[in-house]
Amino acid sequence: MAPIETTYSTQKLAKYLGVSVKSVHARAKREGWQALPRAGRGGGNLWVVSSMSAEIRDRLASALLRAGRAGTPEGGAACPAEHPPLTSHDASGKHRAANGSAFPLVPLDDRTDRERRTTIARLAFCAEIERLTPLVGKTRAVSHLVNLSRLGELDERLAALLPQALPRMRRPHLSERTLWRWCIELAEGGAAALTPRMRRGYAVPAWGEAFLAFYQMPQHPSVVMAHEALCRAMRARGEEPPSIHACRRLLGKMGRPEREAGRATGNALLRLRPHQRRDTSELWPTDVYTADGTTFDAEVLHPDHGQPFKPEITVILDVATRRCVGVSVALAENALTVLDALRMACCFGGIPALFYSDNGPGYVNAQLRDDRTGMLVRLGITPTTSLPGRPQGKGLMERAIKSICVRAAQELPSYSGALMDRDAAKRNFKLSRAAIREGGRAMLPTWDEFKRHILACVERYNAAPHRGLPRYRDAEGRLRHYSPEEYWRTFTARGFEPVSVPRDMASELFMPAVRRITRNGWLQFSSGRYFAPELADFHGEAVEVRYDIWDAGRVWCWTADGRRICEAALEGNTRPYFERSRVEAAREKRARAQVRRLDARLQKIAPGAAISLPPLAEAPSVDASVVRSAAVEAAPSSHPAADGAAPAAVRPVFATTYDRFRWLMAHAEQRTDADREWLAAYRQGEEYADLRELYAAQGIA
Repeated sequence: MAPIETTYSTQKLAKYLGVSVKSVHARAKREGWQALPRAGRGGGNLWVVSSMSAEIRDRLASALLRAGRAGTPEGGAACPAEHPPLTSHDASGKHRAANGSAFPLVPLDDRTDRERRTTIARLAFCAEIERLTPLVGKTRAVSHLVNLSRLGELDERLAALLPQALPRMRRPHLSERTLWRWCIELAEGGAAALTPRMRRGYAVPAWGEAFLAFYQMPQHPSVVMAHEALCRAMRARGEEPPSIHACRRLLGKMGRPEREAGRATGNALLRLRPHQRRDTSELWPTDVYTADGTTFDAEVLHPDHGQPFKPEITVILDVATRRCVGVSVALAENALTVLDALRMACCFGGIPALFYSDNGPGYVNAQLRDDRTGMLVRLGITPTTSLPGRPQGKGLMERAIKSICVRAAQELPSYSGALMDRDAAKRNFKLSRAAIREGGRAMLPTWDEFKRHILACVERYNAAPHRGLPRYRDAEGRLRHYSPEEYWRTFTARGFEPVSVPRDMASELFMPAVRRITRNGWLQFSSGRYFAPELADFHGEAVEVRYDIWDAGRVWCWTADGRRICEAALEGNTRPYFERSRVEAAREKRARAQVRRLDARLQKIAPGAAISLPPLAEAPSVDASVVRSAAVEAAPSSHPAADGAAPAAVRPVFATTYDRFRWLMAHAEQRTDADREWLAAYRQGEEYADLRELYAAQGIA
């Protein structure tokens, strides 16, 4: 807004006052206005405003407020009012109003858009008062603004700013008290003092801490629950509690991190806090491998017993390219799963410089980190771990787990993760168990199908564009992100060569190792004894035992300084305590003596009864003793032989529980109630558990 002009031509005065040029000349002559010669074409006079009467100056001020801008060229258009120049900045760093008066400069960056608009609108009215002050004085300028606002005759620019300057009034209009207050606030505190009191710093009421103590709890109580607890506590002390609306207003004035403190702890609260982003642009492939494991969210059939279970998956990722270089599946989480995934990563991707993982037992163990036998030490890999309880530090790996493992589980009908509908999960659970009980084909994948599915998902992940990688323009001209495989190849094209594992050393390097003490050529390892003649020279010394997790028949022995000793075989120097023929003869002699004692007892009970033994080839021990009573043999048959029916089998006398079980399983039609009770109890005992495999082979389990 341009300042008020100190001189006006006759034509301008006639236009603003709404009179003729002749009337202006007459009034000037009558009141003795001071005139200055007008330079330029046409000449004439310029009338000095200060020499005019108060009435004329008031009429001129009202005309200027209605017209919108002073000093409009004759015949020209007025300045657009949509975005008027309210203030400017001078070299001294102060707000410069339209009339040249300076206001203290205060930044408005911490205000909201609404507060900033209100402040600027109020500043415009203050600037208008300062602009009119040299013309009619400050008091008359305020009066003119108030009168024109109540009459609705302000120019379009000021009329549009009026609702913003008074945002809380339904029908905004100015008052002298309001305008004087704005002028005083502007003079004392600058533009920032004109900001409405919408969002000033709030003071926590006296009951605020007590309410927050009930609200900020990990149980996540609602506002209603916390308010009820506050009311009970305050009424017990004889105090009047606040309304629930006051509690809601208090929470509304707090920031979310401040409000959620106590309700969220640990990782949940850290997600609301600022964090640092970790840049991987300076890394090359195999500089850093990161690993993590998870339980698969879908059920598969166990490879041993065929029952449903959830396997464990370990994934290893190259940080620079996001490429999945290693994956391993296992029945449960253990160090061998990590070792197998590391083997795949080193053989197919290369040996990394850093191995970044969490502090879980699968990554912090002797097989990986032992000073001598640890796999990472033998490969020259530097281990590093994330901070405990801070999974955000491994966010790259956590996201890859979702992209590979969670998606792979969702593609299977046996998925039972958090995203699965509960009713559908229960239905699938019942259908899969019913199919297994009935011997049908279950909807669950087999172990081999599951492994093929995981490998296919890994290949798909490596071939898909990754948003964490740079973008490039493909052959079709589209700008898209690199896939992990494509980004890996860009490093290869720049001369990158991974540190590979020699093929002849792959099996040796990736064998887990432990230390054992040798005794007379023997060493004890994993519930077995291994022997080699070369170990005799190392009696009482510690040797390094390397083993294959899939072959328990042999181990490889190394010295502490890394020299290979030998290959030791399981029970390699073991022979039978006595010859087999000698033991079998003693068993036969013992069995005959047992039969003689049994026959002596039988003659006391049933004189004349006989015991017949099966051939030793069929039963080397006393498997069954068939007793036929002489009285039974001499008794006439109740069924005539002419009928052609086979005589009923005679129940034998059993020497062992093993014999009784076999006979009862072979003669189910002759079981009594006592036999059924005995069978039920026998199947719960230890002998049945030990012989179950034998019974299964005989088809009587």
